[in-house]
Amino acid sequence: MKLFISMILSILSMSMQLLAEEDIFTNQIFVSAELKKDQLYRIRLMNGDVLTGQYKEKGDSTIREDSAMIESILFKTLIGDFALYADEIATITALTQSYRHSSALYFMPAGDEIGKNHYVSLTQLAFLQCGFGVEHLSVNGGITLIPGMSFDEQGKHVNIKYTFYEEQQENIPGHYTVAGGYSLIYANSANVLQHAYVTSSFHMPRTTLTTALFFKTGSDDIYEASAGRWGSGLIRFNNGSLGFGLGFDISLTARHDTKVLAELWCSDIMRPRNSAGFLGLRLCNDRYSMDAGLAMFTAPAMLPAVKIQWLPFQ
Repeated sequence: MKLFISMILSILSMSMQLLAEEDIFTNQIFVSAELKKDQLYRIRLMNGDVLTGQYKEKGDSTIREDSAMIESILFKTLIGDFALYADEIATITALTQSYRHSSALYFMPAGDEIGKNHYVSLTQLAFLQCGFGVEHLSVNGGITLIPGMSFDEQGKHVNIKYTFYEEQQENIPGHYTVAGGYSLIYANSANVLQHAYVTSSFHMPRTTLTTALFFKTGSDDIYEASAGRWGSGLIRFNNGSLGFGLGFDISLTARHDTKVLAELWCSDIMRPRNSAGFLGLRLCNDRYSMDAGLAMFTAPAMLPAVKIQWLPFQ
């Protein structure tokens, strides 16, 4: 009996301790953030300023002119401590989740899921794409919008990815994510190139390393693709080809809105000439990103490459 009572008291004590560590809010911006003391967050204010720092504790409340009760938090940054009120804040994001564009590099899919970071993007001013996530499942697809080509002649893409593994490292900062997926690339509606792939990302404090292996499935080795008034051509891609990809996403020192992207991929390891790469910059915040750089091919050839992405939802 004494043991039972002791266990009950211990559970109650632990529960009260947990409640004491978490402040209770009523304003939605703070409720949805689920703030935890001494944890790092990134806050975007209504005027566009961005602050990174630690949540310390709940501050005083105030009554606005419309009689609304507005709560505040005490927030510690490198330039000082601030009292921030709920109606001054646009978004609050845990620092570990503040980079909302981690599900892909310029071309390569990463191990991270899309999650709630649904997006619409435009690549090369010609390829319109959208993506959405449900838990660990990510789906994205798009179509080219090239004048002079019919709908059947436009290029199309559908990709499904499932992030099935994530591990936080204990000895060194960082974590792994691993995903598997299947993609369909339509070179005209009649020609479909199919790939199964596995991709993994290792996140370090400022650098994310992504590696991928992809395997071409299907039966055709040669495809004849038409581009309307632009002509037509043959695509040679042997069934069973094994390819690989390697990518880096590197944050510039002292900047949280600028990243260096570098990618190298080969569609068939038996044919090294079937390789390409990308090197450029990504400017981003919690709503928008722009990738700009050079796409490089073994022809040899280099082309400017640009992608604009919009995340309409928080």
